[in-house]
Formats: sequence, structure tokens, C-alpha cells
Amino acid sequence: MQPSLLEWLRRPIWVVAFEPAVVVGLLTLCGCSASSRAQMLMPAPDFPAVIRPLDGSVGSVVLVNERLRFVVLDYSFSTLPPTGSFLEVYRSSDRVGRVRLSRWSNPTTAAADILEGAPQVGDTARPD
Repeated sequence: MQPSLLEWLRRPIWVVAFEPAVVVGLLTLCGCSASSRAQMLMPAPDFPAVIRPLDGSVGSVVLVNERLRFVVLDYSFSTLPPTGSFLEVYRSSDRVGRVRLSRWSNPTTAAADILEGAPQVGDTARPD
């Protein structure tokens, strides 16, 4: 038979503190806070540094069509260069090609004809 609330409240504090439900609850709370605290203190993983100038026109190659020799460049975080601009294509810090912006473009993407090299998705294009 379970004691009533009034009987439970009249017990000495050390008896209430060691009730099985209270002990399990405290252990659960301590375990949760310790694991979340440990997750917060873990160091961040090392990511490769990507350096992109904020004031220049830097596009990212998002599509390559080798057969028709054109690429689509994304300028979501940069200003779009004017039509007809010649751009150098870089992979990491190595120059891998050259392209010329064509007429087709919208506010964030542009098509460019491949003049030399073999650009790949993820390369960056910027003016010389």
C-alpha cells in the first residue's frame, strides 16, 4: 500500500532523499547533464581552409559539360562579372583552365565557354 501525500511529507528528509524513484531521477539528470556538457567541450574538427575574397568576383563551378565545352558558374556570394569577361579557373591554388562568360545569365548564375583546360565541379573562377 502506498503512503498518502501527508505521510510522505512527514518522513525525515534522509528517507525521502533515498527513495528509489528519487535516486533514479537524480542519476538520470546527472548523466544527461554530464554527457551534454562533454559534447559541448569537444574540440571542433579540422576543416580545410577556403579563402575567398569578399570584394572580388569569385564564382564556383556547379556544372561542367565536356561535350559542348561549357560550364555553369554560381555567384551567390559574389558579384557577377560582365558578359564576355575572361576568367581563370582554379582548383585549390593551381590554375587549371580559362573560360569566357557568355550572354546567358541570371542574378546568381552564368554560363561560360571553356577556352582551355578541364574545369571540374567545385573549382573557382575569377578574373585574371
